[in-house]
Amino acid sequence: MTDEQSPLQWRGFRLAGLLCLGLAIVKLTLERQWSWWRVLLPFWTMVGHNALYIAVGFVWLHFVDDGEATVNKEAPDRYQVAALLCFFLFVDNLVGRLERGQPPAWQWLGSGQWQLLLLFASLTLFCQLLYWSEAIRSDSYSP
Repeated sequence: MTDEQSPLQWRGFRLAGLLCLGLAIVKLTLERQWSWWRVLLPFWTMVGHNALYIAVGFVWLHFVDDGEATVNKEAPDRYQVAALLCFFLFVDNLVGRLERGQPPAWQWLGSGQWQLLLLFASLTLFCQLLYWSEAIRSDSYSP
C-alpha cells in the first residue's frame, strides 16, 4: 500500500525520523553536548502536535456538531504550519528548561522562560482552533 492509498500520512513521521537520525549523528560525531531530549526534538514535536491536533478536533466537533456540520476539505494549511512552528518552539523551550545548564541556542527565543512556554502553548492552541473553525463549520453558523 503506497502513501497515497494509506489512511495514515507517514511523510511527516519519516521526515521527523530523518531529522532525529541527522541530529544523533551530529551529537555522536561532533561530540556536541546535547541531551537526547534535544536530539529527539523533531519526534516530540511531531507526536505532540498530532496529539494536540486530534484533541482539539474532538473538542471542536463536540461543541459544533449538532447533526448539521459541514466539512470543508479545502481548509487552509497555513494554520497547521503556524501551529507546528509554535509547538516546535514550545518543545524547544521546554527542553531548554530541562537542560538548565546549557546556553540557549536561540538566545531569547529558546531561553525556556515560563512566559515563552505559555506564549507558544497559547499560540499553538489558537492556531489549532483557527484551523478547526475553517475545517468544520456548523450550518447554522455559515455566513
